[in-house]
Amino acid sequence: MNTRIIMIGCRKGGVTKTTMTVNLSYELSLIGKKVLVLDFDGQGDTTKFFGREDSEFYIGDALLDRTFDITKAIYPAIINNLEQDNLHIISGRCGDIMTKLDMNMISLTRREERLKIHLDKIKDKYDYILIDTNPGTSVLGLNAVMAATEFLFPTEYKEHSLDGVETLLEHIQDVKFCEESEIKFMVVPSKISKIAKKALDYGKGYLQGRWPKNTAKTTIWDRSLFTEAEMLHEPASVVKSGHVAARYYKELAKEVIAND
Repeated sequence: MNTRIIMIGCRKGGVTKTTMTVNLSYELSLIGKKVLVLDFDGQGDTTKFFGREDSEFYIGDALLDRTFDITKAIYPAIINNLEQDNLHIISGRCGDIMTKLDMNMISLTRREERLKIHLDKIKDKYDYILIDTNPGTSVLGLNAVMAATEFLFPTEYKEHSLDGVETLLEHIQDVKFCEESEIKFMVVPSKISKIAKKALDYGKGYLQGRWPKNTAKTTIWDRSLFTEAEMLHEPASVVKSGHVAARYYKELAKEVIAND
């Protein structure tokens, strides 16, 4: 199986990385794809969405111990009170636990490669592995970059958000020791307001000029459904399956599949 390992990231917080991870992974699973999600974000929101905040094992157990059986840390996601057959998660933790994990990894050998080494053992069981990351630079972030085969960058049509994509791309080039043209990535306009015309014109112009071949056709417009779904800890299409906003991630899932 040609597993696609996708890191979802941006150097700016609040651009819907977790929302994208949750909704995209769920829509891919509905299409029949086997999906594993890793929660590297220190807030643990993806873990909460999938009902696994009380899991016995988490990603740190694997990263700190080369002999740890990573399959022990894999749990079916719980959505609408049901365990999912095609959607699994390796949980993160919220609060200081992920910060301490990152600090504990600084002095370890092969610290940037540990996630990739573990995923190589189990990746053939999945079509997609999605990694939700935090905005900052960390050893955990280095592991995500090293393990990923491609990248999704959600961005708003704002200067600091687009700058965050530029900064992260430069970071990936440094970590993978490659040129931008060698990186497989897609920039996804997200949390976009239809009424802010100046921002629309600025963002569209920037993406068309900078990454015309790497910008998603799908736009994730800013809709109240996503706030409601976040409060309920459910994917948007579970909360209101027929809502126009629920279709955004269905379209993005199809676009990601077509971009193989």
